[in-house]
Amino acid sequence: MSKLKFLLIVFVFVLPFIFAKYFFDNDATTTRGTTNHGSFLADEVTIASLADNDHWIILQVIDGKCDTSCQDNMHMLRQINTALGKDMGRVKRYLLHKNTNENTVYLDNYPKVILLDRSETLYNKLTKMDERIFIADPFGKIILGYENDFIAKGLLKDIKKLLKFSKR
Repeated sequence: MSKLKFLLIVFVFVLPFIFAKYFFDNDATTTRGTTNHGSFLADEVTIASLADNDHWIILQVIDGKCDTSCQDNMHMLRQINTALGKDMGRVKRYLLHKNTNENTVYLDNYPKVILLDRSETLYNKLTKMDERIFIADPFGKIILGYENDFIAKGLLKDIKKLLKFSKR
């Protein structure tokens, strides 16, 4: 009986180390995937004019007229900003439009959206991508991109996580 107890104690204390060694050697823990809902950009894009070191940036790019889906996205981005609660002051929303001279009456409903002066290079670089909504860090580096039919809860989770990890 004492031999059985001894073996049981050895297994209880040694078995976890054997499992840990196995998982460590076989990279079993790295196959979980990521938790972000947006996609990381393949090319590094930095918006130097937006680097203010204080605010995270949500940028919406419009190539053409702002149709109903574009206006729905603007509304969702406002709702996301409101859902941030006490952190909503840490995020600014920008709009990069193909034609800044176009009638932008729809912006009257969104007074906190800042219309970005269009730089040809930035506009051309961003419109070549599938994504139309971007999150940039306080240094102006675009981190995540979202397609036009993005899921608002996913973007909200991503921005909350970024804000949480960047608290000072």
